[in-house]
Amino acid sequence: MPKIKKLNLTRIMAVAVLLISLVDSYVLLKHEHFSQLFWFCNSVIYLLAIGLYFRNSMMLTGVFTGAMVVQIPWVLDFLLRLFFGYSLFGITSYMFDYGFDNIRFYLELDHLLIIPLSIYGIKKTGFHKKGWVFASVVALAINTGAYLFSSTADNVNCVFYSCFSDKIIANAHPLAYMLGWTFLLCILFYVFNKIIYKTLNRKRK
Repeated sequence: MPKIKKLNLTRIMAVAVLLISLVDSYVLLKHEHFSQLFWFCNSVIYLLAIGLYFRNSMMLTGVFTGAMVVQIPWVLDFLLRLFFGYSLFGITSYMFDYGFDNIRFYLELDHLLIIPLSIYGIKKTGFHKKGWVFASVVALAINTGAYLFSSTADNVNCVFYSCFSDKIIANAHPLAYMLGWTFLLCILFYVFNKIIYKTLNRKRK
């Protein structure tokens, strides 16, 4: 009797994430400008699917490192608003403007998949020492796209002013601001990546 090849759970998850992301992008493009795809979460979810499918340690570590820096405020704000009605940063108010009867609310929940699924992938492939390099290259690429194609009002990835401000404060040197903001993210990626890598290595000894 021929052996039945065991299904690869990681690849199944990768395909599922990719399909969810494609539907999310399709619905987003129907209602918004394409520059909205340059938001970290809308871009990185595709890299997560690719990293899971090919079991790429550096890519999965980069996704995790980047998500822990830029995604945590979104997750905290959303969960506090959802369960306690308290808005910590105000950055997920758009979710509740959609309402629970709007498909866009549920599609946007793919944001919540990034951190746990990247952790799952890292458990399978290992934590990569240079994951922060991948995260930095991605941040530079999508921030450049956001700067070139989004408007000041949309402020995709906070490239024109702080996302934690409720007022549009145009910067006198927008390009310098975007590059400085991206450089700061890269520093945070490096520090976080190094701390986690050293902590994991210390536990193995």
